Amino acid sequence: MKAKRIFAGLSAAVIAATMMAVSASATKLSDVVYPSKTETDKNDGWYSVGAMGFYMSQKWKWNQSDWFGINDEGKIELSYKISEVLTDTTMEGKGTLGDMGVMILNLPEDSYPYDVTISDAKFVTNDGEEIILDSVNSITEATLDKEGGFRIHIRPVDEVDEETGDVTVPASPEVAGWDQEGAFKGGTLSMTIDFGAPTAKEESKAESAAESKADDSKTESKADDSKTDSKAEDSKADSKASNTTTTGKTTTTTTTTASASSAASDATENNNSNTGAAAGTVFGLLALAGAGAVVSRKKN
Repeated sequence: MKAKRIFAGLSAAVIAATMMAVSASATKLSDVVYPSKTETDKNDGWYSVGAMGFYMSQKWKWNQSDWFGINDEGKIELSYKISEVLTDTTMEGKGTLGDMGVMILNLPEDSYPYDVTISDAKFVTNDGEEIILDSVNSITEATLDKEGGFRIHIRPVDEVDEETGDVTVPASPEVAGWDQEGAFKGGTLSMTIDFGAPTAKEESKAESAAESKADDSKTESKADDSKTDSKAEDSKADSKASNTTTTGKTTTTTTTTASASSAASDATENNNSNTGAAAGTVFGLLALAGAGAVVSRKKN
């Protein structure tokens, strides 16, 4: 008994680990494509994703809804009304269900599977009965369908491969018995398919790169302006230096000339002074000589 419990516990752990491993391998859509103002391919890839509802009776005539696109937050909100006319195989209101559901198209095929959350999946019959589709709400991964895209199938019976006998699409327990005549009379299928809000990290990187380039351009412009200003300042400094040198030379020359003129003036004054002294001496001697002559004349 203990061994069985241990084995059961190990099996549960292995299953949980396997589920975690599968979940860990899924891709977040916004890591591949995302809304962007600067990267056209990423932006187009994001907004090209969308969904259509489909319905087939047991006669397998294909019918589909309008297109429901993904929004900025990664959600697709779908509501598909299946008319009684589509389900009526005898024109007397005796309908049957073969397969109905949703196909999500244009997910980048090289990145499957994708993380996805389905919520509010339900079918409201034309009689007003609300059927919650728990089997749909429990889906956590968008896998690539053999017919393309990611498809959510709602079937009353399993789809079985005729050659191998393998179940390719399991039945949905919520609609069991709807393959019987008169069991399905139409209604509205609705759900929200959520691929997760974009992180915008790539967008912010692109914008940051653009801003960085703009900043670099501004910095280079400032650097060029600084160089120009520096050259202008250097030119002004050189001009001032030239003026100062010239003025210095002029001042020096002027000072030298002034000194020479002063010296010459002093020399002239000295010469004049000496000349005056000599002239005074001569005049003095002449006066004495004249006086001597007078005395000499008186004696005679």
